[in-house]
Amino acid sequence: MLPWNPEIGDILTAIISLACRGGEQFRIPRIYSVLSELKGRDVFLSTLYFSITGAVCYSRQIEETLRTLMAKGILVPAERDTVIVRDEAAEEIRARLRGTLPSSIYRSLQDTSKRFYGKMFRKQSANSCIDSTGAP
Repeated sequence: MLPWNPEIGDILTAIISLACRGGEQFRIPRIYSVLSELKGRDVFLSTLYFSITGAVCYSRQIEETLRTLMAKGILVPAERDTVIVRDEAAEEIRARLRGTLPSSIYRSLQDTSKRFYGKMFRKQSANSCIDSTGAP
């Protein structure tokens, strides 16, 4: 099997898709914040770039990936700054990843995805970026 040489968008797509539970809502500013927090501890996210201005944490790489996922129908825009995960699309990506990635990389991505999911739905820590509303 050839080595996996992914772009950051591929990694973000995998992490978000593995974390998804169909029908869940993700606040976009919170996605930026959580990925920023994980960046320092996760090799998959080490190449992410962020600009932090005041209380806003932003990454063009994440924005492009989210737009691509919305264009593909994996994420569906909901209310302001919120996306909803489409069940079938996330399942398709999971199946493709299981079939194409070496099991060690797939398991590592699952671990990163679990950390991402856990941080998405718990209170924000003081060390991470504040979302654009300033709310923790």
